[in-house]
Amino acid sequence: MRTFPPSPSFRLLGIAFALTASSAAFARPPVEEPDNLINDRFTLQAGFILSSNVTDLRRDASAGTLGTDVSSEKDLGLPSKKLTGFGELMFRMKDRHRIRLSDYYLPLDRHGTVVLANTINFGDTTYNSGDTVVSSLKVRSFALTYTYSFIKNTRLELGASLGFNILSFDGQVSVPTRLRTEYAQNSAPAPLGGVDATFRMSNRFYLEARAQYVKGSISGVNASLQTFNGNLLYRLMPNVTFGLGYIGYSANVNVSTVGDSGHYKLSSKGPQLFARVGF
Repeated sequence: MRTFPPSPSFRLLGIAFALTASSAAFARPPVEEPDNLINDRFTLQAGFILSSNVTDLRRDASAGTLGTDVSSEKDLGLPSKKLTGFGELMFRMKDRHRIRLSDYYLPLDRHGTVVLANTINFGDTTYNSGDTVVSSLKVRSFALTYTYSFIKNTRLELGASLGFNILSFDGQVSVPTRLRTEYAQNSAPAPLGGVDATFRMSNRFYLEARAQYVKGSISGVNASLQTFNGNLLYRLMPNVTFGLGYIGYSANVNVSTVGDSGHYKLSSKGPQLFARVGF
């Protein structure tokens, strides 16, 4: 039987097939982008804070007579330590634009009962040395913040923030045996400006820091408010992060309006431990 040599077209087809098979054998799958906390589009965080608190109060009489400067922890028996809970939601609308909602879901509520060592004038009521005084102070904090990241890469995100914080407090001091009670309540939104930074140290470890501040005066009220937050984060697995850090806020309010004048100063800060889920 007579054989014929393969035609040039068959030779070319064979060579092409061999090259394709060789390429397929040595080809690697495309490298996926590593998990990076900085790229999360949505996060949900919850944790606890062991807060240390310092609260100073003064409520003047309606006629304008100065009241007594009171330390809520030393004079009224409010505990200086309190376990609070802090939660946060973050939405990333675009690559450099974020909105954050923050709330103390376990608020700073404290109660105390003490026998007064000194006479205290609070509002229109005088509390005498030896009186048994029952007091309470409830503090709520909620914040909405927008952040624009003017630097954003795989290692660093640095942005400027603008938002508002609603800090409200309800205070009550009473002497049950004399049916005497003074009550004070105040709440107002405060605009805040600040900075927000996240630094990726390695595939699993991150540093995070934020600070906001405002100071202003309106209608006889001089006030300042600052918040701060610094954390070390560990990305345990994709979408799950644990954090350890330090968080707090301080508020200073002076009211000079006759009939409603007084002073309020609160500092609450402490270590926090939290978990965060991100996508």
